[in-house]
Amino acid sequence: MTLKALVGTVKDLWRMRSMPAQVRPKDTRSVITDIIGDESQKGKVLNAGPILALMDVVAGAISYRLSMGAAATISFDRVDLVKPVFHGDHVRLEGEVIGLGKSSMAVQVRVFRHDLKTDTLQHTHDAIITMVAINRFGRPRECLPDLFDPDNADHCLKMSELAKQRKDLSSLWRHEQDAVNALPFIKQSALATLQSKAERVAVSDTVVEVRNCFLPRNLNPHDTVFGGDLLVWMDKIALHCAQKFTRSEKMVTIAMNRVLFKLPILMLDMVRMRARVVHVDHFHLEVEVEVFIHSWRGTQVTQRLLHGAESRRQQQVQAD
Repeated sequence: MTLKALVGTVKDLWRMRSMPAQVRPKDTRSVITDIIGDESQKGKVLNAGPILALMDVVAGAISYRLSMGAAATISFDRVDLVKPVFHGDHVRLEGEVIGLGKSSMAVQVRVFRHDLKTDTLQHTHDAIITMVAINRFGRPRECLPDLFDPDNADHCLKMSELAKQRKDLSSLWRHEQDAVNALPFIKQSALATLQSKAERVAVSDTVVEVRNCFLPRNLNPHDTVFGGDLLVWMDKIALHCAQKFTRSEKMVTIAMNRVLFKLPILMLDMVRMRARVVHVDHFHLEVEVEVFIHSWRGTQVTQRLLHGAESRRQQQVQAD
């Protein structure tokens, strides 16, 4: 154990000495391409989960290379699904660092699909993913350089200001979420009354719960569950919750407001997910997904996702 700790300390010192003082945004860019989905389902709409998993891979690869060591996913900001992706599509994912803190990295990831009819790339997804460099103990590692390009200084300053705004908004969002969670119950007067609705459903009647554990193939190099696999599962239960509420399988994911990772998940943890409908419009609804872990650490909330879905019929009307 002493030798292992000594080797780890030497590696950390080597990374700190090798880290440049500044890095240009364009030097952090990374691209991956792949044929996605199941060939037997070719032409059918692909769920958002596999795309989210690939986006997490891109952000992880960029943060690993930039920090010269391990990094962990902290959050997904709002994920916009501009256009659908289909099984068998050739997709291209482009990632670039747009903000750097002492240990945190904001990575913008954009997804494109190759349209065979027009032979062009269509923009389908966009997200900002926050990663944190960690040491061998899983703690934040303050080692990152400054993000600056002397040839494009104005752009870097703008990105720095946007990063600060994102940090402030994230703090505000967490504060409001904690305040809501602290409420013993929600009063009827706090709910908006929609006279146009012919039927009312209690939130508790929309709840869908699943319970499972992960296998060794789901682990990342830190021996914790890979975030992409968790996102696939979260998207699946959110979509099922929306289908159950509408009694229709013709539902599709259009956006995710925020995915927050609070704690790592270990292979021996029993994972429980709970999804519920929290907002309904004429064609759109929002599903909140919470993830709980049951282990020797006790039951804790580790992830939360606010998932937006809409009827596929509405998408067809808009397309026509």
